[in-house]
Amino acid sequence: MDSPSRTARLFKIGVGLMLMLSGLAVTALLFIPYRKAMETREWTETPCEILESHREERTESEFSQPVQRVFIKYRYTFAGADRTGTRWRRVAFFENLDKDVAKKTPHIAEADKLIAKYPAGLATTCWVNPAAPDESVLEHYTRAAIYTLWWPMLFAVGGGGIVWSVLRRKKVTSPPAPDRAP
Repeated sequence: MDSPSRTARLFKIGVGLMLMLSGLAVTALLFIPYRKAMETREWTETPCEILESHREERTESEFSQPVQRVFIKYRYTFAGADRTGTRWRRVAFFENLDKDVAKKTPHIAEADKLIAKYPAGLATTCWVNPAAPDESVLEHYTRAAIYTLWWPMLFAVGGGGIVWSVLRRKKVTSPPAPDRAP
């Protein structure tokens, strides 16, 4: 049977590992949008023209609020070929499966603001991926995720500290009993 000291040590190691691994996992998840935001900043700045800019109101299900879906279509020339783009900006974690959707919001004012920013006929700038010229965006995604990395790293470092303190602590042994002379 385990002594209370050994059980407590195993519990502390488990808690420390859990804190450390969850802190590292959240750090990795926060780093993904930052990396994607930095990738588009390395793309080639290219002049483009907005061809279409409108919104549609849709209801995802009978129990949900209506959602405004903003569609933006623009034309640009890259590597000697005319191309069209539909992305307002890159999606933070995963690529948008519906590539024609630039923005999805429940707020009409927010959708109208984006449409007003990119009206049809506007000459503006887009960024084109030189490795895949059909991939382009009108705006870069925010780099704000990098500023929050310290928070999950505190958990990772704290969890590592707990594990380290348990593993490096020496076992306390009682001193030998003194010899008694008869």
